[in-house]
Amino acid sequence: MHILIVDDDRALAGILRDHCAERGHDVAYVDRAVQCLPAFDTGAPDFVFLDVRLRDGNGLDLLRELKAHRRETPVAIMTGYEPLASASHAVARGADYFLRKPFGADEIDGVLDQAERLRHARPAPPPPPETSQLVTSVAFVGASRAMTEVCRSIGLAARSGVTTLIEGESGVGKELAARAVHALGGPARPFAAVDCTTIVETLFESELFGHERGAFTGAHAMRRGKVEAAHGGVLFLDEIAELTPRMQAKLLRLLQMRTFERVGGSTPIQVDFQLVAATNRSLDERVKKGRFRADLHYRLNVHRIVIPPLRERREDVAPLVSHFVRQTAERLRLPAPQVSAEAVDLMSAHEWPGNVRELENAVTRLVLASGGKPVDRATAGAALPGARAEAPRRTLAEVEREAIAAALESCGWHLGRACERLGVSRPTLRRKMRRFGLRHP
Repeated sequence: MHILIVDDDRALAGILRDHCAERGHDVAYVDRAVQCLPAFDTGAPDFVFLDVRLRDGNGLDLLRELKAHRRETPVAIMTGYEPLASASHAVARGADYFLRKPFGADEIDGVLDQAERLRHARPAPPPPPETSQLVTSVAFVGASRAMTEVCRSIGLAARSGVTTLIEGESGVGKELAARAVHALGGPARPFAAVDCTTIVETLFESELFGHERGAFTGAHAMRRGKVEAAHGGVLFLDEIAELTPRMQAKLLRLLQMRTFERVGGSTPIQVDFQLVAATNRSLDERVKKGRFRADLHYRLNVHRIVIPPLRERREDVAPLVSHFVRQTAERLRLPAPQVSAEAVDLMSAHEWPGNVRELENAVTRLVLASGGKPVDRATAGAALPGARAEAPRRTLAEVEREAIAAALESCGWHLGRACERLGVSRPTLRRKMRRFGLRHP
C-alpha cells in the first residue's frame, strides 16, 4: 500500500514510517496541515495516519476534507490529547481507526492488517454527519483504554445511525452516551427520552404514540407521543429491560413496521428515527429466563456499547476527581481545593458501586467540606460512602460553613430566602459569607 503520514512529531513519525516501510509499504510524510491535502491528492494514498493536533491546523477538520475527496480511503486518527473526546468525534467524522498515543507496533500492525484485508472488498462508508463544530457538552472524562473504546463506539453509532444498545451498571453514564450519539450525529435533530421504569403499562401507548382528541376520558386535545417527537432524530429508551411483555410487543411492531397509530386514531404515521436503548441488566440473561423477547433483543442488539463499571477502570478516577472538583466548585461558586495524591489513591481504591454518579456525589461533599483548603487522605476518607465513622471531627466553623453553603445553593443564592432558612439576618449572612469565602454571584 501507499501510506501517507501526517504528524508534526518527527520522532514518532519516523518510527511509524520505518515500521511501515519494513512491512513493504511505500510511505510519504508531511508535518503540516497545509501540506496534507496536496500530498493526498497527488499521492493518492491507500491509507492515511493523521494526527489530531498539528502546528498549523486540526486533524479532525482535515479528516472531513479527506473524506470529502475520497471516502473510501481508510484513515487512522492518532492523538495523545483528550483521547476520549477525540475518539468519538473522529469516528463520527469518518475515521476508520483510532490510535491512542503512545501506541505499540502490534497496534499499528493490527490496523494495517485489517486495512489490507478490506482493501478490495470494502464498500464506501456513508458520509459523516454535518456538524459545524466539536460537541463538548457530552464529553466523557477518563484515561482508560476501555473508555476510549466506548467513545469510539459512540462515534460509530452517531455516524451510522443504526439501532444502538447501551449496557452498563447504574451510574456509569448510559444516558450521557446516548446524548453523545445524538449530538455527534447532528445536534439540531430532535431527541426524545423515555424512562421505561416510570411508565405504567396502561399509559405506554399514549406516551410513545400519543393520542387523538376524545380517545379516552381527559383527552381534550390531540397529543403527539415520544416516537413522533423523535422523527428525524433519536428516540432514547432508558432501562428498556423493565418493559412488560405487552410493551415489548408494541415496541417490536414499531421497529418492524416503522409506522404507528395514535391512541384513538386509525391513520398510520410513518416515522424515521435512530433508536438508542439502555439497560443496567443483561438482556441475554432476561431472554434466557423468558422475561424479554428474543426477537426484540435481536432488533435492539445491532450495535452494542458496554460501559464498564468504575472499579474495572480505576485509572479514570483521578481525572474524574479533577473534573468534578472544578465543575462542582464553579457550580457552587466555591474555591476549588487541591486534592493530594494520597487522597486520589484512596478514592481510586474504593469500589464505587454507584460508579461515576456516586463519585460525583462524594466529590461534592469534599468541595463543601474543604472550604477551599487542600484535601488530604483523611478528608477524602470522610467523604467516601460508608467511611464517615472513621472521619476526623470537624470544627464548628466547618459545620457552619457547610450549612451556609448548602442553604445558599438550595435557595439559588437568594439571600433573603437563605436568611429565612438559616434563621439569621442579612448583615450576619453577608459577614459569614465573607468570613468563609462564599462569593455571591
